Amino acid sequence: MNTEWLRTFLVAAKTENFGETAEKRFLTQSTVTKHIHHLEKELNTPLFERKGKIVRLNMAGAHFYVKAQKLVDMLDETLRSTQAFLDGYTSHLTVGAAPQIANSTLPKIIEHFNANKPHIQISLELLNSNQIGEAVYRGVVDVGLSKIIPIRELQIEMIADEAIQLVSSPSKSEVEATELLKNETILTHEYAPYWEDIQHVLTGKFPSHKSMQVNQTEVIKNFVKQGLGIAFLPQSVVQKEGEEGILRIQSLNLFQQITSQTYFISKYISSDIQAFLESSKAIYSALTDSINC
Repeated sequence: MNTEWLRTFLVAAKTENFGETAEKRFLTQSTVTKHIHHLEKELNTPLFERKGKIVRLNMAGAHFYVKAQKLVDMLDETLRSTQAFLDGYTSHLTVGAAPQIANSTLPKIIEHFNANKPHIQISLELLNSNQIGEAVYRGVVDVGLSKIIPIRELQIEMIADEAIQLVSSPSKSEVEATELLKNETILTHEYAPYWEDIQHVLTGKFPSHKSMQVNQTEVIKNFVKQGLGIAFLPQSVVQKEGEEGILRIQSLNLFQQITSQTYFISKYISSDIQAFLESSKAIYSALTDSINC
């Protein structure tokens, strides 16, 4: 269906005057008549009642008008947003992030990004790390922050490679780390890629250790605060609680070679997506600098 026919019909439906429609559309009146005729032929129904030179929108035309207006509006918006994308400008960016990242570094990333791109509106989708790559690939989100490398062929950049820390309750500050590992339940996360390496070390050094899977990092931290277990978590996830004395954080030599990676994932790179990438890198870099100071 020719979109020019639709645009002509919309004006004709408002004016109910083909001559006035021709003036508004900068067409000849015969062209307006042809557009309406082609549209009616394609729909297999008249859209106007005709009495001599007088035309009136009929019931089918009134019904079609509402649908046609929505269709043209959607087309115009699609054309505008596509051109904006080609120009490197978007007014909206949807970010898919793992809850672990959303609850730790993401607020600072968004704050940094907003300072540089105040006109961009951010939407957030909380997804498990194993879902983020697919969401980016299918266009559900524009960019992803994940702990897992997706299987799809996408733009992927590692933006963080941080230490894993042993986290326990301050109430157990007098207990040696080896005793904690022997006696406390170790809370684990299904989407923590580093857990397999930690499990390998634990099996060799602490074969009788106990573990329990809890698939929400915030729940893990809360359990640890309540003295219901210990956990291995990335530095960025626990730094604030460590500084506030809410959690006891220890870096153990046994696990110093094990790190947690964070990946920036996108399907395309526009100037706004590049800006969000730079903000993400800046925040993780500042975090690393603060830890090393």
